[in-house]
Amino acid sequence: MVASLYSIKVNCLNCNNQFDTLKPRSKFCIVLNKDTDFCNHYKDYINPYFYEVYVCPQCGFAFTESFTEKLKEDVKREFYEKVASKWYKRYQYSFARSLGTAIEAYKLALLTANIVKEKDWVIAGLALRLGWFYRYRKNLEDEIKFLTIARDYYLKAYNEDGLRGYENPEITVLYLIGELSARIGDNQTALKFLAKVTEHESREFHKAIVNQARDRWYSIKELKRAK
Repeated sequence: MVASLYSIKVNCLNCNNQFDTLKPRSKFCIVLNKDTDFCNHYKDYINPYFYEVYVCPQCGFAFTESFTEKLKEDVKREFYEKVASKWYKRYQYSFARSLGTAIEAYKLALLTANIVKEKDWVIAGLALRLGWFYRYRKNLEDEIKFLTIARDYYLKAYNEDGLRGYENPEITVLYLIGELSARIGDNQTALKFLAKVTEHESREFHKAIVNQARDRWYSIKELKRAK
């Protein structure tokens, strides 16, 4: 095993199989720069994002630590019919992951999340990571595709009060909706939600993100005037 990775044991949420998977050691995860939608670019592809999804080699259930821990029996049956019944043991996700393998793992997690009807913000987070991965590949078409999915699910979570359990404050979701809207060309929604950030009741406690939202709001306005 390479020195930058270490092994952990994980229990599958679906079949209870215990399996080994890898995580990167934090001291090897060196951030080179960060994009305005919080995407970190890491040195030498030692990227913690690649390992956030656990894939059970026994049944194919792909999940993160944000997934609901207890699955109902009818959900398990549906997952079996759609994935597990067609799955054969695959161990490639338990080793060091390339960008391509990480994309496969996240797509499998996105499929799993939709089958088990995971929380909207969980689905949004998976799609956001996939958008970032395609940015690494300089594949703009697929980047926009997954950023759009992420934006729509964050918007759904916000509008339907579905942020329960989300690890970040609401103001972060507002910013992401605005930022992702700008990146997919929906400037009207971008301006609306970036303004919500600057007016949010907790803005005094999140000055960095408020300043970033304000800068993005002005840059979008300037672009609109220039057209």
